[in-house]
Amino acid sequence: MSKETPENVKESLRSIGLTDYEISIYLTLISKGPMDARELSEASSVPYSRIYNILTQLEKNKMWILKEEESRPSRYFAKSPDEALVIAKKQYSDSFDRYSDTIIRELTPIYESHDTPIKVALYIHRGRDVCINRALSLINAAKMALFFVTQDFEFLDVFYEEIKKARARGVTDIRILVEEVIVKDKNFKEILEKYDQIAEIRSRDQVFGTSLVMDEGEDAFIILTQDIFKKLSYFGVMADHIAFGPASNFYFMYLYKTADIVKLK
Repeated sequence: MSKETPENVKESLRSIGLTDYEISIYLTLISKGPMDARELSEASSVPYSRIYNILTQLEKNKMWILKEEESRPSRYFAKSPDEALVIAKKQYSDSFDRYSDTIIRELTPIYESHDTPIKVALYIHRGRDVCINRALSLINAAKMALFFVTQDFEFLDVFYEEIKKARARGVTDIRILVEEVIVKDKNFKEILEKYDQIAEIRSRDQVFGTSLVMDEGEDAFIILTQDIFKKLSYFGVMADHIAFGPASNFYFMYLYKTADIVKLK
């Protein structure tokens, strides 16, 4: 390997599932080009008695290398790092889903049988400006996706410019869920038409409160408003439990998928 390949590259390859022998073979092919099995054994210091098993793993199972069948003896080629990583990521995702299904199916009934309470810190933000600023911080932090539920004109209006900026910087998955009644309300016509240019809008017969979910569950914030003593009060809700964001995202997607697409034109 050349001097330009630091030890942290090998550590990174280990972290995504390659063994030391597999790493030696892949890096040798990357740096020296195609080789047959014996040449690879000598160049990579992998014992010849192990070389074919490891090459089979890299070619058939992990798919980091290619075998040239026509040549005698067969030669092996390294796939490009970006291609190999795309395959590795897909394999990891598939295996994670498969294993997680088994873990959840087998362990959840055991866990739930004990009825063990979990202490979770629930944070309440009070006041209009405090709630709006917290919501805006989520909008500004979003990188990939932004999901927004509301039946309130005020929040549609206040959040629009920041959501528009999020779209401009690359947050392309923007979904808005509103209450069905406001789609027919002339007072909402202009603001909904503006959102229609940057997001997909759907509606349901009932929407409770205002919620923002960023990056498919990385963080979430819920705002509730209530008339108390003839004055509108604002309560923002968030939790420090790791499942709060993903659970909010799951609930949003459930509501969204069963909602009607809004056609404004």
